[in-house]
Amino acid sequence: MPLCALAVASCGNAGSTKQNINEMTNAIGRKTMVEEYPKVPGDELLEEMPGNILYSDLCRRYTQHLANLKAATDSDNVKLVVLVMTPEVGKFYTVANMYGIPYIQQICTNLKIDISDITPAIAEWSAVNDGRRDPVVGDWSRAGAAYAAQSMAEVIRKNMGYKSGLTFQDKQRPATLGDCVKERADNKDDEGTPTRRKTWRVSINKQGLRSDEELRFPKTRQRVVLLGDSRVLNPYLDDDYTIAYLLQRQFENIEIVNAGYDNYCMDDYQTLYTEKTRYAEPDVVIVCTNGGDITDEYFSHRNRYSRNKKCYKPTEGEVAFYKKAYSKPKEKLINL
Repeated sequence: MPLCALAVASCGNAGSTKQNINEMTNAIGRKTMVEEYPKVPGDELLEEMPGNILYSDLCRRYTQHLANLKAATDSDNVKLVVLVMTPEVGKFYTVANMYGIPYIQQICTNLKIDISDITPAIAEWSAVNDGRRDPVVGDWSRAGAAYAAQSMAEVIRKNMGYKSGLTFQDKQRPATLGDCVKERADNKDDEGTPTRRKTWRVSINKQGLRSDEELRFPKTRQRVVLLGDSRVLNPYLDDDYTIAYLLQRQFENIEIVNAGYDNYCMDDYQTLYTEKTRYAEPDVVIVCTNGGDITDEYFSHRNRYSRNKKCYKPTEGEVAFYKKAYSKPKEKLINL
């Protein structure tokens, strides 16, 4: 190839080359971080409440991501609803939810976001349904998902008829509208450890959504997108027992879209919406969240599970907490 032609070709590939280098750098950085900081804390982050500066930082991150999601949906004229939903309440409460849920309620009020909290109803239900609560710690059983869907129905009714008017041409849409890329039937957790002997029928469509059908355009019904983590995805339930499926059966004139994904938090819900699910042309977006989404903003969780695959470097406060929480006790010297 002539020198001038080679130069032109190199210039043309400069953008993609830079992107590949950035992706490689982030991948190496994340791998290093996960190896150096393998623990992903939860309730431990609140052991020094009140006055926990680190938790305050995580709350600020959560708030910024939620505010960004609100700005994006407002720009699209899409109705945003925050739904506080988790089985980890009542007799099964976590400290993250005890402190996080009131904070989420207050921040939604400040941001003028509609919020529904169904955790009091879930707590009351779980108190008398202990044995039917969950097959996997922290997630839904069939009975629990059915009760959660029943509790969510009022939120759907409240927003029936809302139309965003958001439309895109087919050529504008990304290849996928959600992040699921294959059927989740391997019956293993994120560490590759078998969770139970049973396998579940988990259908993922070509658009990266949990469904056995594709979304069609133009849409003919009101479309409601559910954003959330495993409490929305329901990876330990067969297709016909998921919350989204049960809601779809109840509301035939509304299209319920399951865009949930394991271990996501508000950071991920925001970018998933702006990069993909807005192109599903939703009328209403219900982001299902809980106090755990605040503690999930901690850097070691982000490096392991974040959808944007960035390398998250810890703050001084995060490192100080990690060393205090997970440092091994020093061995005693033996005097001979």
